[in-house]
Formats: sequence, structure tokens, C-alpha cells
Amino acid sequence: MNSAHLLRDPTPTHYASTLAIVKQHPLWLAWGTYALGAPSLLAFNMPPSATFLNQAIALIGWGAFLAVMTLQQSSSVASPPATRSTAALQVALGAVLLAALAAPLWAGAPWTLALPAAGLLAASMLTAHLGSTMQRSGHGVPAFAAVCAGLVVAGVATALVGIVQVYFPAWADGVWIAHTHTAGRAVSNMRQPNHMSSLLLWALVATVWWAEAALNKTVWRWISAAAAALMVLGLVLSASRTGALGVLVLALWGLIDKRLSPRARWGLVLLPVVYGLMWWLASWWGHHSHQVLMAESRFSTHGDISSSRFGIWSNTLALIQAHPWSGVGFGELNFAWTLTPFPGRPGAFFDHAHNLPLHLAAELGLPLAGLVLGLLLWAFWGVARRAWATPDAWGVHRAVLLMVLMV
Repeated sequence: MNSAHLLRDPTPTHYASTLAIVKQHPLWLAWGTYALGAPSLLAFNMPPSATFLNQAIALIGWGAFLAVMTLQQSSSVASPPATRSTAALQVALGAVLLAALAAPLWAGAPWTLALPAAGLLAASMLTAHLGSTMQRSGHGVPAFAAVCAGLVVAGVATALVGIVQVYFPAWADGVWIAHTHTAGRAVSNMRQPNHMSSLLLWALVATVWWAEAALNKTVWRWISAAAAALMVLGLVLSASRTGALGVLVLALWGLIDKRLSPRARWGLVLLPVVYGLMWWLASWWGHHSHQVLMAESRFSTHGDISSSRFGIWSNTLALIQAHPWSGVGFGELNFAWTLTPFPGRPGAFFDHAHNLPLHLAAELGLPLAGLVLGLLLWAFWGVARRAWATPDAWGVHRAVLLMVLMV
């Protein structure tokens, strides 16, 4: 949701091209690329937390990115007041932040779990505030350009990591390239195929945006087409069904968004065809080289198509029924689920419900979860309405809306 508040853009005219953005805001692009790319590409980790270093460099990168933008903002004219959508998002995040701080007091949650979550929620509120301020003051385009630059770099690198994990697993040393936990399936350096597919889908949107906004369109179109094809191959190798559905959403974007150029629209519409072609090539090469391709067995399986999610959703509904008003406490879903006897408990291990409304209802209770979800929907509706109604020569509005919609 944070990136959604780059939407209310007065469409500044002082940026003649993306080349002008690069010249005027090199630090924005550098730190934006670091903030988006470094956390998703770091493979090295140390116990007991496999993701602590990734989280640390993410906070460092985003902190520096926000700092350099704030320096620019401090010398700018005052921006218009925040919108109701911005206020709704901030109230929703603030409510969850208070729930995180209250959990140790009445649910017995450890402070060592509550405080980091509260800190990240506070950082999200700060990011949302500054993103909204930059957009309303006319700096949304360069800020979004920096985000897209980071996503494109991260997407290309992630797809290359996936190729190594599937076809050259001996090269994965666990330091520069993470080991895959399933033969024939790419997991990226994030070690999670669904996270990999989400990143690649965002990167595809960012690639389309740069292709539309770049000064040298002929050169960039060829570069962006090659990058997009590589990312689609990464989606195939991740064997993520969510990623496959995301490709269809991007094709729908190409069908309905008439403000895109004809080449961009055709490229988006043909993405499912490219996905099918990459599937065929990956399958052919796998058979030719006698390598396993997880996507074939995963998409053709006759077992549980939800990958045990139906089971955890059923268990989560039972927890909601048992704790309808106050929930089990922020961050306590896994603890409550583990200690509650459920008939037909799924064999997979879960630390969240894989469904935002159910997860919030189980942890916060129905009244607070309903308030938070209502505010988020209000904020999203305001963003979506402006995305299609506001003139936007740079295409920032619809691109950001697609990114929010993907997640």
C-alpha cells in the first residue's frame, strides 16, 4: 500500500525525459536501486535468523532513500494537504501498530517479537507519508523512476539467479546464490518462489513503465523486451501459480489501458503467449538434458491445488470462531494454531494464514480487523479512482496501481 501514495501527481512538466531525471536525481536512482535490489539479492545469512541481514540492509537502503528525498523536499514549496485516502492508510497502519504494542500486555506475546514489528509498521507509516508528500509536491515521477530502476535491476538479477538454481545448481554456493530446497524449482535468493514471482511481476510493470517513459525509445524497447522475456522465464522456473495468474492480470492491463502505446499494449497482451513459449522451451531443455522441471509436476498435480492453504484457512476460521472479539493477539497466529488441536491439520508449517482478511480477523478480532480492512479498501478505492480519472502523461498512476493490485 505504501507505494500507492505516489499516485496523486500534478504531472510536473519540468522533467522533459527520463534522462533529465537521471541527471537531476542521481542519488535518488542510486539509493532506490539499492533499497529495492540489495535486500532481495543478498543470499548470505547467519543463524538464527535467515533474513535478518536482508531486513537490515532494507532498512538502511530505504532510510537513505527517504533521507535524500527529504533533503530535496525541504527546499521545495509547500505541498497540498494530504488526501483522505492517505489519512485512511495511516489510521489503518497506526491501528495495527497499537495492536502490536498491546499484544505483550494482554496476550503475553514476547516484547522481542512485538517491538520489531512495531518498528517496521512505524517505518511503513513514514514511507507512506513521505511518498504521499513527494507526489503532492510534484516529485512523484523521479521518486517512482527510482523505485522502478531498483525493481528492473532486481528482476533481471533474480531471473538469472533462478536460471542458475534450476539448470546449474552446482554453481549455487549459498553465499552469492542461495541453494534451492526443491530440485528443478527456482526460489531466488529470497528462498521463496512466491516472493520471487511477486518481485518479478512488479519488475515487469516497472520495465513497461521505463519502456514507455525512456527518451531513447527504440533502444530501450529492445532492452526492455529482452529483460521482460528473461523475467517471464523466471516466473516459469519459480513454478508459482500466483505468478501465472499475475501474467494474465498484466495481459488484462494491456487490453483495457488505452493510454499505453500500441507496442506496450501488444507486448502485455502477448505475455501469456511468451509465458507458454518459455514453458515449452524450459520443458524441452529439461527433457533434453534430463533435468527436473518442478513447474510440470506442480501444475499437473491432482492433489491439493491450494498447497495446504484450504486446511490453514479452515483452521483460521475455527480460531476466529473461538476468539471473535479480541483475536488471539498480534503475531500470535502460529502460537495459537500450534497449540490448538485441529482435526485434519495440514502437514505444512504455517506462521501466517496466507489470507490477509482471515489473518487480521484471527489476530486482531473481528471489530478491529473490520476497521483496518475497511480503511485499507477506502484508501485503495481512492487510489484506483484517481489512477483512471487523472491525466498522467508519465503513466505513474496506472503502473503503481498495478503494483499494488499484484500484492
